[in-house]
Amino acid sequence: MGDRKGPCVSIFMPTHRAGPQIRQDSIRLKNLLRDAEERLATAGLRGPEAKDLLKSPEALLDDAAFWRHQSDGLAMFLATGFFRTYRLPVTFDELVVVTDRFHVKPLLPFFTQDTRFYVLALSHNGRRLLQCTRQTVGEIDLPDAPERMTETPGYARPETQLQLQAIAPPGQSGSGIVHGHGSSTDASSEDLLRYFRHIDRSLMTVLKDEQAPLVLAAVEYLLPLYRQVNSYPRLLEAGLTGNPEGLRDDELQSRGWALIQPIFQEGRQQAAAQLQEAVNKGRGSDKLMEIVPAAAQGRVSILFVPVGVQQWGNFDRDTHAIRLHQDAEPGDEDLLNLAASQTILHGGQVYAVPPDAMPTDGALSAVYRY
Repeated sequence: MGDRKGPCVSIFMPTHRAGPQIRQDSIRLKNLLRDAEERLATAGLRGPEAKDLLKSPEALLDDAAFWRHQSDGLAMFLATGFFRTYRLPVTFDELVVVTDRFHVKPLLPFFTQDTRFYVLALSHNGRRLLQCTRQTVGEIDLPDAPERMTETPGYARPETQLQLQAIAPPGQSGSGIVHGHGSSTDASSEDLLRYFRHIDRSLMTVLKDEQAPLVLAAVEYLLPLYRQVNSYPRLLEAGLTGNPEGLRDDELQSRGWALIQPIFQEGRQQAAAQLQEAVNKGRGSDKLMEIVPAAAQGRVSILFVPVGVQQWGNFDRDTHAIRLHQDAEPGDEDLLNLAASQTILHGGQVYAVPPDAMPTDGALSAVYRY
């Protein structure tokens, strides 16, 4: 989302996971790269420079292994000294954008706060932190956190046989022996609390600036123990019960989404209601010509932006003058993408929604900080 030197090329296209259509995906990319080359020329880049910039994606055209391992959509970003590809489980419309910054709006539904959540899977023998959206899941490292309880600094393996005792009287938690008979899996509450404190410290290092909710996944008696040491403010009260060791990442993500989805829907409805009140009282707007300068100044706290549509034009950061064009012209960018990027970069909340889910009739809708 930040500024880069020289033209930035953003390419989105649908792809196929299997079948004869895979061969057509390479042809589709070839046509999009031809379009990108023409746009680079229009932007003033000389032919040899444009061809050099496109070498990396062109090398993929005949890469059979690359095309055999696709998802439903492909996003590419390239600039001088920079090339990234992302396979994503969403079908993109074909789109090529060449401007002074990358076009990220089609990706916002994956990363905006109302679609992102975390799952922390806990057991005596392991811990996993997963970053999830409705469609994606990926593990995040927890630096300096013990891999398992027996590796926690200060843990001493019991040498004597222990009888299995109750965890706690009904309605209470946090005391007693929770596993036992003298094996490496024996653990008192203090063993577990020590283990969980290390995990919590690492978690807060990783998620210190996060606002996304966190879901715990563990056998039932571990959930209240972890809550005793938890420092993350957006830990959900409800958790996923059962041993997570035998569950794949995508299974945990799917079960977590079932808990999270109603919360996200409620949050979006509250934001839409807040927006309507702000517009009525002059603390918000649904006019693009007002919102784009406000976003560049860091004044937007909440922004609703439609995905799948663009508003081409250019914005002068010094004078705040805006020119709108029906079709992209040299020097233009998608002003909806600009407003969304600037809102996120200034710590605002963006809701990237289908056009028919916009809370107002405007091309953008915003709540101002001031």
